[in-house]
Amino acid sequence: MLKTTAHISRLVLPGLINRHGSLFGGVALSLMDEAAGIVSTRVARGPCVTAHIQSVDFEEPIWEGEVIAVEAKLIGVGRTSMRIRVETWGERLEDGTRRRSTAAEFVMVAIDKDGRPRPVPDEARRALEAPEPPGT
Repeated sequence: MLKTTAHISRLVLPGLINRHGSLFGGVALSLMDEAAGIVSTRVARGPCVTAHIQSVDFEEPIWEGEVIAVEAKLIGVGRTSMRIRVETWGERLEDGTRRRSTAAEFVMVAIDKDGRPRPVPDEARRALEAPEPPGT
């Protein structure tokens, strides 16, 4: 069964924060792009590039000492592209509370060895219709 999700967690340490004590927006975007890249590479069975990021709104800060949890899920498949919904969550480790910080839709394009778009395997379309396997 093709896995269509990815999860990344990082502790927000001093080198990742701005002067206000919250995670740099660029760090959040980098982790979001990484998670979208993991999903798209799994789904396309090969290299992919970011073609578009739909508007990104930073809803809540993630503070130093918290965890940024990034969750990415395949939501659409075209001929050479995939749409991936990515959300970030801030988590307080002491009590487990979570709040959504950021969400965006990434469009990733499968590429060949020459960097040109290539078709996404048909298996990806079938994966959208099937439930995600337990424990993912």
